[in-house]
Amino acid sequence: MVLAIVLLVIAAFYAYMVFETTWLKIERLDFSKKGTGLRIMHLSDLHVNMTGIQAERVRKAVKAENPDVILISGDYINKPVYAADFLRYLHTFTRGRRTIMCLGNHEYKAFRSNSEGLQNFIRELEAIQVEVLINKAVTVEKDGRKYNIIGIDDLRRGSPDIDKALDGCIPGAPKISITHNPDLVLSIPGNIVDYMFTGHFHGGQIWMPFNLEFTLLRDDQLCRMGIKRGLQRVNGIRVYLNRGLGNSVVPLRFLSRPEILICTIP
Repeated sequence: MVLAIVLLVIAAFYAYMVFETTWLKIERLDFSKKGTGLRIMHLSDLHVNMTGIQAERVRKAVKAENPDVILISGDYINKPVYAADFLRYLHTFTRGRRTIMCLGNHEYKAFRSNSEGLQNFIRELEAIQVEVLINKAVTVEKDGRKYNIIGIDDLRRGSPDIDKALDGCIPGAPKISITHNPDLVLSIPGNIVDYMFTGHFHGGQIWMPFNLEFTLLRDDQLCRMGIKRGLQRVNGIRVYLNRGLGNSVVPLRFLSRPEILICTIP
């Protein structure tokens, strides 16, 4: 009898963790305090082969929220074989929307030493009108006001070059950066950028007591400093750590729902 109860509890717990991977949450931030300004939709860690969030749900969220720009901060595929699936997934909700993204450690890991394969993947993304920023800045305009969008390469497997990334910025406009690993903020002098949108930690993905999910599975600096998810302020920079849409290692979540962030910047 006791064994049956234990097995039932384990089964129920597992079923909930599977369910949570599909329980999308829309998070909101409004730095304008008035709801006016650049309306950003931020996504991260899509992991197309291991996500419970269908592309159609993201498309509906895009339609409902009507963002001015979609920013995506890395980790899309684990193997090259998933590239076509990701392109279809992405194109479902980016058509007609300005979409800017950077690469994560999983893209570099997927292609390893195959630099031509990675370049082909980037060209395929650009073919569906997605801008891939690797240490590069572009400008977005809303109601006559300009904003710098800065893509900085992945800290672990890429070649981040902050000076090169900032070189294309126009003066006097807010500097909004995207990068995959939030630890990069520790390498940026205070106030050089205004906002940073990141992912990588998945908000813990599977919560465990005593921060064990971070202690056992990660050696990143910010999470060991207690900075794991949501809006934080580091080095004078507003940093947002997105929990992501997809999952890493196992298709399970616990107390870390997949999210889409809607953020308004004045």
